[in-house]
Amino acid sequence: MTVFRVIAASACAAVLGSAALAQSAQVEVPLGLWKSEPDRRGIVLNVRTKPCGRSMCGRVERVKDRRGYDTPSTMVGQKVLWDLKPQPDGSFLGKMVDSQGNWLSETRIEARSGKLHLRTCGDDGCQDLVWKRLR
Repeated sequence: MTVFRVIAASACAAVLGSAALAQSAQVEVPLGLWKSEPDRRGIVLNVRTKPCGRSMCGRVERVKDRRGYDTPSTMVGQKVLWDLKPQPDGSFLGKMVDSQGNWLSETRIEARSGKLHLRTCGDDGCQDLVWKRLR
């Protein structure tokens, strides 16, 4: 585990109240800037995850179009990951709002090898997404 990850895990554990999280060498703390998969319109969100009280949340920092250019959007500044709480297996469980504004009532995220694996479930069923770490 790199020094950065140890420090980040320790800081996250202190904020989120999970000492076991910092001690597990297998857990990658999902704090940082992430690039979503393109939605059906080709829109990509850059989402920053950070501690929010005793849980974790994620806000949109940038929105890109299918060519990779910044595009104006009301999503910028909006929280899209809500109330993500650490789980015993190292994942985080909470809620998500997708780029169309649909609530996905059960969202599980887990960071592995520089990727954020999301399993989102809503009225239309569940889907698996993989976001890439930008920072």
